[in-house]
Amino acid sequence: WLATGAPLRELVHPHVRPAAAMGGRASREAAIDASRAESVAAAGVKEAQAAAERLREGQLELWQETIAAVEGHEREQWEKITPGCCRLTLYWIQMVGCSVEMFLRNGYHAVACILALPFYLLAVGYLRRRKLWVATLPAEENLRKAVKIYGKDSQYHWPLLPIEQLSHHQLWFLMFFNYFPSLIWHNLANPGRPFFADGQDVSIYRPKKPKIPQRIVATTFGDCCHEICGVLCNSCCKACCSVCDHCCEMVFTLGIRYFRSSFVCLSGYRALQCGALCGPCVRGCCYDPCVGGKTEQGLCRMCEVDEIRSRRWIREAHGEKMQRTATFFDAHPELMRPDPEYFDVGRGSAESLMARLLLEECSPPQEQMLKPG
Repeated sequence: WLATGAPLRELVHPHVRPAAAMGGRASREAAIDASRAESVAAAGVKEAQAAAERLREGQLELWQETIAAVEGHEREQWEKITPGCCRLTLYWIQMVGCSVEMFLRNGYHAVACILALPFYLLAVGYLRRRKLWVATLPAEENLRKAVKIYGKDSQYHWPLLPIEQLSHHQLWFLMFFNYFPSLIWHNLANPGRPFFADGQDVSIYRPKKPKIPQRIVATTFGDCCHEICGVLCNSCCKACCSVCDHCCEMVFTLGIRYFRSSFVCLSGYRALQCGALCGPCVRGCCYDPCVGGKTEQGLCRMCEVDEIRSRRWIREAHGEKMQRTATFFDAHPELMRPDPEYFDVGRGSAESLMARLLLEECSPPQEQMLKPG
């Protein structure tokens, strides 16, 4: 007892320890257990991250293979319909005719703007007396606010019709004065490689690139969206990328159809469509009586206004592209198929189709378009 220096109570009863010693040992054991649990959890997280990375790499390889197959298919289809020397020569002659017709249409829309101007001033004065027109705001903003007050399709009736009428002729004057001349000049200067507006669309919808993990987003992009709106870039920019993809595709498609349908040399009598020549004034006196209550379906294509015609073109372009996409992926079931939203953008009322196409979330998927066969 003297040699050990231990308390006598501990030598007599060695299993008895002071409370402080017992508490210290328990805390050390708890720390060891917690360290082991953290090690196990860290190992599990690493394994899960490695599995997720392998899965993403596999999806990325499949996506790259799909994109290569889609591009090869589109290239083959385009080679089949590529115009030859005779067709390009005829197209060059058509561009010469378009350059002459362009001056005539410019003069027509300039005169139409002059005729619509007095009625525009009367309508603006009427709205200003009712405090529905602010002089400091652009005409488009004032018209948009007035439509919200007067209701749907009020831009085709007094007092908003003259404003819409003048805007229509100003837009087409700008098209024939600013945009179309440069395009026609390019085609005349490059007869072998023109912008061929008569070409058939052979493109198909592509699947989206696999998502970047959030940890990579945070290190790569600095998590800019998290500071602004409280979410990671991967979820915040998903809608933006979808908007840009659809917007570019639809704007290009509409641009081709507008250019082709604006000249008699390219589309014949269809370029004399009274909805484009006369403007919104034909909606109430011609188009609506012809089609009855089905105003959004474009049943009378000779007198439909630009707004209805654009929506019909979008529906037609989407339906044809959707059919080409389904045919291609049914023939190649091993490839990655597009997301359901690509097959669903044409649903619903045509009244806000462009907004739905570019901004709205996708509707329930069409399973028959997504499943092989």
